[in-house]
Amino acid sequence: MRGVGQSTGKPSLTGFAEVADVVAICNWVSQNLSPNKILLVGSSAGAPIAGSAVDQIEQIIGYVSLGYPFGMMASILFGRHHKAILQSPKPKLFVMGTEDGFTSVKQLDNKLKSAAGHNETRLIEGAGHFEMEGPAFDAEMVKCILEFIASL
Repeated sequence: MRGVGQSTGKPSLTGFAEVADVVAICNWVSQNLSPNKILLVGSSAGAPIAGSAVDQIEQIIGYVSLGYPFGMMASILFGRHHKAILQSPKPKLFVMGTEDGFTSVKQLDNKLKSAAGHNETRLIEGAGHFEMEGPAFDAEMVKCILEFIASL
């Protein structure tokens, strides 16, 4: 989506090359589809990447994170993304399992204390980080996202 010769198709280690892909896709959507409103949803490593793109596109009206890696070890790779989503005034929903191995509930709460705008959390009792990405939780993730959309 970044243009001929611009995207290697290989993931970058910190996700900054992928942010440009998200922005390019959102620009295409806003120019070619209607209605002209975009809700970005990012899961796991995709959550910080999507979060870094949120304020780069006017048509993005909100953001949903499924298992944002705010924990200390994950912050080594994705810590430079945190500032963008935490400073965004756009509405945000953070969905996380209470047994997430990358971020504890306390770490999520501490990060969101300083976050701008309207922020919601949904905790999935007993779910681990990768469990939420499996089909057993698909219906619950969709329900969380649809309820958030209805609130916008």
